Amino acid sequence: MSATATGLRDAAAILGALSASSAIELHAHALKLGFLPSCLHLCSSFLKSYAASGRLASARQLFDETPRRDIPLWNTLVSACARSRQPHHALLTASAMVRAGSRPNNLSVTSLLSACAQLRSLVHGRELHGYAMRNIPILDLRVLNALVSMYGRCGRLAEVNTVFGSMGDTKSVVSWTCMINACCENGRPTEALEVFNEMRLSVVKVDEVTLLAVISACTKLDCTSELGEWVEKYASDNGFLENTRVANALIHMHGKVGRVKRACEIFDSMSVRTVVSWTAMIQALAVHGHGAAALVRFTQMLRQGFWPDESLASYPDFAYL
Repeated sequence: MSATATGLRDAAAILGALSASSAIELHAHALKLGFLPSCLHLCSSFLKSYAASGRLASARQLFDETPRRDIPLWNTLVSACARSRQPHHALLTASAMVRAGSRPNNLSVTSLLSACAQLRSLVHGRELHGYAMRNIPILDLRVLNALVSMYGRCGRLAEVNTVFGSMGDTKSVVSWTCMINACCENGRPTEALEVFNEMRLSVVKVDEVTLLAVISACTKLDCTSELGEWVEKYASDNGFLENTRVANALIHMHGKVGRVKRACEIFDSMSVRTVVSWTAMIQALAVHGHGAAALVRFTQMLRQGFWPDESLASYPDFAYL
């Protein structure tokens, strides 16, 4: 490999650690030196950097200015659109990709299934599933996980179970979490907890996202004291109570069923709070008749520089603020 090529790869490698403004400066230098748009590896790195910082228009402009586009470059743009919550653009980009003679692979299909899940488009999701079955010899685990999520978002639990069952022993923590979420989203919280129990028996390490899905299932069940205590103990025993998102979810869970004292204890123990933390705590107090305490917490929230979101503003006691 030439020194120039090595330098380009090194430059591409550091893009992920740069701020958006630094990426723009490096992009300008690459253009002046003539490295762009001929170096697809560097173009792809700039695309990822722009998409990660929310500059999808800049990513699209760079892509449009690149005369030679390979499948990885197309995949980068499709993924950027899907991750930026622009699913329609992801599907349109895929159509342009096919017209240009590039065939979607496992990575393309994974991103497109994410777009279909966001749109809850069963028609497009099934078309992608059929395409993948016909054209991709081996569907990797990312595609199968994306299929579980897509069918779950589209309310097709039969297909969810079929795809999930086809994974056999290859299931990852993402696979199990997708399955738990699919059950929760379709009004089957009891089944979600049964899946979680199977997951634990399979000795798969639970992560934050999985635990949030489990807490969501407990919340939907208006869980008993025993179940609420069990899931909180699981979170504590596995080091998740220091996680702000998990703590927020537990506050909401306890608050929904009237365990206000425990919700307050978790809130008071938090080292890092967000507006979601304050909102969950204030709602727990307000819903269960502790109006004065809710107003005290609300005043504390304002003093600490947090401003209420729309979910808190919907409560009559706070609507005037």
